[in-house]
Amino acid sequence: MDQKLSLNNEFKAFLPYSTLRTLYKHATLRQKTESKSIVSKCRCAYPTIAFQDLPNELILVIFSFLELKPYIISHGVCRKWQQMLPLVDIHPIRRRMFKLFHHMLQHPGFLDTRPWPLQTIQPFDRKAYIEALLSQYPAVPEEFELWILEWPARMVVFSMWPGSPFTHYQDVTKDQVHGINWLAYLPEGSPSLLTLVHRSRIHDHHSMPALLIWANNAKIMWLIFDKDEPELFGRVQVTDWNSEQAPIECRFPMPDDEHDDRYCRIFDNWLEFLQHFWDVNMRCIMYLLSKSSFQYHEHRPMAHPVPYEFGSWMANIRPSPPWVSCNEPQIQEAMQNFDYPDSDYD
Repeated sequence: MDQKLSLNNEFKAFLPYSTLRTLYKHATLRQKTESKSIVSKCRCAYPTIAFQDLPNELILVIFSFLELKPYIISHGVCRKWQQMLPLVDIHPIRRRMFKLFHHMLQHPGFLDTRPWPLQTIQPFDRKAYIEALLSQYPAVPEEFELWILEWPARMVVFSMWPGSPFTHYQDVTKDQVHGINWLAYLPEGSPSLLTLVHRSRIHDHHSMPALLIWANNAKIMWLIFDKDEPELFGRVQVTDWNSEQAPIECRFPMPDDEHDDRYCRIFDNWLEFLQHFWDVNMRCIMYLLSKSSFQYHEHRPMAHPVPYEFGSWMANIRPSPPWVSCNEPQIQEAMQNFDYPDSDYD
């Protein structure tokens, strides 16, 4: 018997490895020897390490890869994480978004602003929204892109959000502000870049792509997409009808003697504008809440197709053509023949 075992072992030693592996794989002996006790002993050979046992330096590196929502949620896990998370080297835009999130949350009237947005927000394909913009123009301002991809929908700044209704809000109420959420203007299911006219005394007038954000009958707000204008790319222009400017023009740079922040303001970036929009409207809302009653008008959903009139100040009328058609002869003619308020720029 011993001799047979010895010969058998020698035979195995000379078998090609692949053949031996196949034989062993199907042998009943393998099934009998792989007991739970052996597996258990193998597992015990490796020490168990909890996440909390990792060096702080390694935890900080792991935290640095968090997107905005996990980063926010992580603050509620434990006190140690609360102390460590402010030290994490996260993307600077995520840091600014978190500061805006915290700024909104700390406002005493924050909960009063939630009912209408939470009742009306709808999910949308965030990546497809960005891809649709890129199909019309090859660059999207980074702050706006990251905000679209990662901002919590439940923290929408009033209804300034692609997933909020495309509605004409008639009044300022505790959970809504006057105007139209043009971010939700989705012809054929996708956002549409429109056309601004850049008028300046230091260069030829030309058209540039911009996204219409919000409009009421007194103000219009644009996010500028023109990557060939580094001083304007990613900035937000808010123009008042008292500014002696057309709603479809951008004058930059503007002489100091003509510039008035009350009537025309250009914000450095998207998040700076969002905080301003929040703060200004919260002051209005807090004032309204201090009153015993105020008049309320019903919101009006916007109908499709949206009427178009070049240079219109009416909030419910699209004031400029789509960027993809701005070079068409009739569009160029409309831009050239438009009666701009200040002829000195011509």
